Amino acid sequence: MARRAVSRDDFKGLFALFAFAAQHNENHNGASRLLHLFVSSRYIPDDLLDLWSECAEATGPETMGEQLCLRAHAVADGSSSYDHASAFLHALLKALDQTQH
Repeated sequence: MARRAVSRDDFKGLFALFAFAAQHNENHNGASRLLHLFVSSRYIPDDLLDLWSECAEATGPETMGEQLCLRAHAVADGSSSYDHASAFLHALLKALDQTQH
């Protein structure tokens, strides 16, 4: 099996980074929501991570980063809510798919 271009730890780290930024900006509720996604990301199915990895390679880092930031900021400010990191990742992949077409 080929190694993923983007690992589970990479994905978890993104939530930790955004949670740290929210905490630094004194957005404690936003940080809490992002930390919830950080914890739940340990249970993302491998096939979904594989899709994210493929999509990351296909779309490029600029587009991926832009969409990821938009979604993470929406979680932090409370305008988007996800009960699990898998739901966040599904929404991100859907947005990236629409961006490509």
